Amino acid sequence: MKKYIIVFSLSLLTLTVSAQKKKKKQGPPPAVKPIPEPPKVIEQAGNSESMSAGMISMPMRAVDQVRMRKTDGQELNLEKLEELVNTDLSHIQTLFLGSSISGKKLSSEILQKIMDEGNQMESLEINNLDISAFPEITAAHPKLKKITLSRNNLSVLPESISNLTALEEFDCNNPLTSLPASFAQLKNLKQLGLNGNLFSTFPKEIFSLNKLSFLYLSGNYKGETKLTDLPDLFEQLPELKELGIEHAGLLTLPKSIATLKKLEKANFSYNQFTSFPAALYNNPKLVFVPFTNNPLQWQPFLASIKNIKWSGLFFLNDTGLSKKQYAQVQQILSKTDVYYDEMND
Repeated sequence: MKKYIIVFSLSLLTLTVSAQKKKKKQGPPPAVKPIPEPPKVIEQAGNSESMSAGMISMPMRAVDQVRMRKTDGQELNLEKLEELVNTDLSHIQTLFLGSSISGKKLSSEILQKIMDEGNQMESLEINNLDISAFPEITAAHPKLKKITLSRNNLSVLPESISNLTALEEFDCNNPLTSLPASFAQLKNLKQLGLNGNLFSTFPKEIFSLNKLSFLYLSGNYKGETKLTDLPDLFEQLPELKELGIEHAGLLTLPKSIATLKKLEKANFSYNQFTSFPAALYNNPKLVFVPFTNNPLQWQPFLASIKNIKWSGLFFLNDTGLSKKQYAQVQQILSKTDVYYDEMND
């Protein structure tokens, strides 16, 4: 009898272990937790005692955003743009103006006051505020080195912008149609970004800015006007380390880009290249090349990349090549890391 009990116990133990292993391998089904209802949010309209249980009072975010730092290090925030009218701006070091909603206008009077009184400013940023026109610049700004203008519906800049002689960084994300001739006098500019532009021709004023190390132009992707060619004058910008021209209609690049011996990053995505441009074959320091969203044609492109001498990162996203073709590109460019996605195979 004991023998049968032992055999039965061992059989039971074997079945139990087998079931546990199978259960461990398959894993338990994921537990589905009910999604709790979010708490109701209401605007505060009285004291907290009048609110129902479970209600959460959320403070309304200010529409206007005004942040400034004075030359003595003191920081100051204002709730409304209109408060700037009665604010002393003569000791402001940095100033940020913005809005959390689109369509908010910045009055020309306030903007003129900023440019007239803020002669100690080093940095000015205006974000998501409509500006009918940038004001005339008559006061000296010996310390103003950085201006950022973004989403302001600004189409022109004043000729008097040349008075900002200390300016080193200018970033303008607006539908500019051209640059004033006086822009060429901003000789201390090192970084220039002109995004969302509506240029039909490349602004030649840029070639007078021989200290530029960063130059980036991006067309308005919704606009019909596109740059289709570039002047062959890039040898006049010998300090360029980063060059990008996106959302344009470029088919080729001028030979003078090959003279940019300090060029490290070149971004020509969202253009109309069918092959890799010869002007970028031999730049000795080139290490970062986004070339996405170009309608590449396989045979011309294949022949062109065989001439590439640099190594680094090469981005070919959304260029219409197959997985097999991408693999062939990587094999040819063995010293370069090729990145891609949305493969067709």
